[in-house]
Amino acid sequence: MTNATLEQTLQVGVAHLSEHHNVCVPEEACERLLRYVELLAKWNRVYNLTAVRDQYAMVNRHLLDSLVLLRWMPERVAQSYGQTESIVDIGSGAGLPVLPLAIVRPDLHFVSIESNGKKTRFQQHVMMDLRLENVQLLNKRVEDVSIKASFLTSRAFTAPEDFLRICRPLCAEQAKVAVMLAHTDTLPEPMPSTFRLEELVPVDIPGSSGPRHVALCRHYP
Repeated sequence: MTNATLEQTLQVGVAHLSEHHNVCVPEEACERLLRYVELLAKWNRVYNLTAVRDQYAMVNRHLLDSLVLLRWMPERVAQSYGQTESIVDIGSGAGLPVLPLAIVRPDLHFVSIESNGKKTRFQQHVMMDLRLENVQLLNKRVEDVSIKASFLTSRAFTAPEDFLRICRPLCAEQAKVAVMLAHTDTLPEPMPSTFRLEELVPVDIPGSSGPRHVALCRHYP
């Protein structure tokens, strides 16, 4: 397969997100998203950052799966970034979903929390290569982070019930929390007392094995 085919794979996926999730990915962001995949594939050969080896699968299973969260991103934020305006990715690993989101939305402020040194080094390299200036990278355990955020998410970090418990201290009042559910994941029943489920959205990505869900919750302290 050629690089052009890889680009077409992303274009097909972006069109799918636009049609089914009202997600807009500007054309100028696509080249940078593919550069992220190129860097991920290169580093993955040495550092084993992800079990996904094929770049086409990375586009579908990593990029598109991350970009679906754009449907819940704020339309705009103030020029001065305050703590409660941050979008936080907990246990971000190789920068998913935070780096694809930051590439597409340079107007928003993101915080990436990852305790693994080799994964944060990879993220730092991507940020330098792509000149991403809207991401704050924290090489810490989430329990050692004291910021407050208006939007929090995580991908393949821990079970939904544990994620809601861990992220609660970082939630600003009425913060949105997007829980990316794997095919076998379920939300806790009942929900933790400070969270309310607002949406449960099926996510069917081209090239995936079937739909999974994103649960959008709201934090009410």
